[in-house]
Amino acid sequence: MRLLADQTRRGEVHGPALARAHREIGRLLAADVAHFIELESVAIQHPTGAATGVRIVPGSEPILVALMRAGLFLAEGVWEGLGGGSLVPYHAGVGDLSGVPVAGRLVVVIDSVINSGRSIRGVIQALLDRRCRRLVVVTLVGYRPTLEAMSVEFPDLDLIAARLSDHSYVGRSGTDTGSRLFGTETWGLE
Repeated sequence: MRLLADQTRRGEVHGPALARAHREIGRLLAADVAHFIELESVAIQHPTGAATGVRIVPGSEPILVALMRAGLFLAEGVWEGLGGGSLVPYHAGVGDLSGVPVAGRLVVVIDSVINSGRSIRGVIQALLDRRCRRLVVVTLVGYRPTLEAMSVEFPDLDLIAARLSDHSYVGRSGTDTGSRLFGTETWGLE
């Protein structure tokens, strides 16, 4: 994990290479998310004959909420690592999660960076208010004091981070994660 996360910190890694690193980290983080998935036994055909396997309990497939823009590729990796579920791209202030059937379900909110927690807190509260079975937040890098505060503020929240940082930093233009992912670092709009 540290080797992959290091690739995301290198200034020369951007565009498709950075998106690929985010997806790979997402696939690894999916193993931690999988602990929260409800499974049931099913009959399967093994090469040696009838056997018992597992599947996700129908109707409890995870719902992955990708915070846009920068959370997209990390979310794609988690989605692929879990072998499915639903992927919902979400942009605060533009989108609406009211049509997403989260009640009684495992919901995973994914963002590449959590610094102040400002953008993710409203999403967390809205999903908790809608009575999801379990809420998990996955991030590539989280500012340690913010994640610690969020764990107190939302005691039922599960937090999974590839890397914790003790430095608060907000990227701009060429240093912004979203800009580096989408190749817009020279636009000066971020």
